[in-house]
Amino acid sequence: SEGGLIASMVAVKSSDVAFIILMAGPGLTGEEILYLQGTLISRAMGVSEEDIIKRRQFNEKIFSVLKEEDDSGIAEKRLRQMLMENWEKMSDEEKEQIGDSEMFLEAQLQSLLSPWLKFFLTYDPKPTLSKVKCPVLAINGEKDLQVPPRENFIVIEEALKSGGNQDYTIKEIPNLNHLFQTAQTGLPSEYAKIEETISPITLKIITDW
Repeated sequence: SEGGLIASMVAVKSSDVAFIILMAGPGLTGEEILYLQGTLISRAMGVSEEDIIKRRQFNEKIFSVLKEEDDSGIAEKRLRQMLMENWEKMSDEEKEQIGDSEMFLEAQLQSLLSPWLKFFLTYDPKPTLSKVKCPVLAINGEKDLQVPPRENFIVIEEALKSGGNQDYTIKEIPNLNHLFQTAQTGLPSEYAKIEETISPITLKIITDW
């Protein structure tokens, strides 16, 4: 999905780009995608709707700090406090599954404070997509829970059309996950268990196009 963002940027900046292929490329903002994938993955794991709402609310608070606080030191302190408070609210079973609390908190902080995440949260692909003039192939797996096809394809198509690009193809491929593997659930926990690296169907669609 990150490659999908970068491909559009490069295509706009260089006339040498003959075409781009967006493989699970985002159309929504990073923040919108993270909320959506959080809901879909949690739901697929059997998490209750009440807990899904609570997780969404917690993520909204976390993301607001990342977006609004420019001082990384202050951001780290605020996030650490929020993560510790969230840890205290977890059930004994959840804590047991996670294990070492300090390692867990540090790993989360490291991930949250990465410059890439802050960029991803606030980046809106639509203006860049609307400037892409070369042919575009946008493909995604039906069971992609990380960059859900329906919600993102709508935005990608609207952006391309708004810029006058009519030379595009959009395909949702049945039974494939975010990595274009043939999947049962689409859950990220399933990725490493699937022997297939990438579906031959995906490769045929790309080469035929």
